[in-house]
Amino acid sequence: MSPFAPMNTLRGVLAAIEALPLPGPVRILNLCGDQERVISLAGMRKVLPRRVKLLSGPGCAASICPEADLYQAIQLVQREAVTLLVSDNMLQLPLGRHVFGPRTLLEARQKGADVRVVSAPIEAVLIARAEPRREMVFFAAGFETLLAPLAGMVLEGLPENLSVLLCGRRVEPLIEKILSSEDPGFEALLLPGNRCAVTGTAAWEAMTQNFRIPAAVAAYTSTGLLAAIHAVLQQRCADEARVDNCYQPMVRPEGDAMALDRLYRVFDIVEGAWRGVGRVEQTAFRLRFAYNVVNADSRHPDYRGELQKSAGEMPDGCECAAVLLGKQEPADCRQFSVSCHIDSPYGPCMASEDGTCYLRSGGYRAA
Repeated sequence: MSPFAPMNTLRGVLAAIEALPLPGPVRILNLCGDQERVISLAGMRKVLPRRVKLLSGPGCAASICPEADLYQAIQLVQREAVTLLVSDNMLQLPLGRHVFGPRTLLEARQKGADVRVVSAPIEAVLIARAEPRREMVFFAAGFETLLAPLAGMVLEGLPENLSVLLCGRRVEPLIEKILSSEDPGFEALLLPGNRCAVTGTAAWEAMTQNFRIPAAVAAYTSTGLLAAIHAVLQQRCADEARVDNCYQPMVRPEGDAMALDRLYRVFDIVEGAWRGVGRVEQTAFRLRFAYNVVNADSRHPDYRGELQKSAGEMPDGCECAAVLLGKQEPADCRQFSVSCHIDSPYGPCMASEDGTCYLRSGGYRAA
């Protein structure tokens, strides 16, 4: 049983954190844009002890979306007779280098391309059913919480005029790769409750044991996040390493069996590119061959090859790669709030409402 004991008030949790005999500074990495939003809204970094530092990790789907996939989406909606359905968080995501034509999906829409915003896969299905003569592509960028319902809809059968341009990722192998490096840059992990509800915590349990790093599954309120922070700090003080589940009863070690069954019936797990980070094995979801009929890459031309090969995938001078790995604060980037701001994002971390730079710049107040 977890030693975590519920605390009812923010003041109570903060007092408990203050009272902990920490052996030294502790850097805690979170992996969820929604949790980062709560942390920023609540000003949590200002009220925690100075020795506790909250870092924002690769939890924003827009920020980690490879440039090649974004380029493909822009070219499809411009050069093919298709409607592109996409989350609003992807609209201002910029290409990393100068290209002919629009650099974002928003610019493409302003130039007449049929780009429509959807908030969930079911909306894409409903729009496609409403206009059966119009070829549509759902640009699906996200993690397991997006992909599990999408997988269920693929199994049930998508409308004939709807295909999927997929940029799905899982984060565990990336974190394991970082922990294997000489200086990971963090000593504890906050895990996203919604994703752990799907995937379970078994993989994280193994990681905490192998690398001796404390972790806690966190909720999406200020009190819930502080409770998870208290849990990992308690482990740190006791020199322990495990996964404390602070998002009960939603999260179980084995995860959601039905959701996982759907995920792995529809998708294979392959090597995937992370924008600014490079390629990481076993991190990308790819539609299985049996479902090629709904794969946009099978239905439409592939324009990715038009991009010149580049290791960075970031605009010149952009520090988003370091920011999304928690190795650098947004304000340390020379572009931050200068040439890169909410109204005109220069890098991917400023382009999405879940992006670290967007949230640190006060974007949540303008949203």
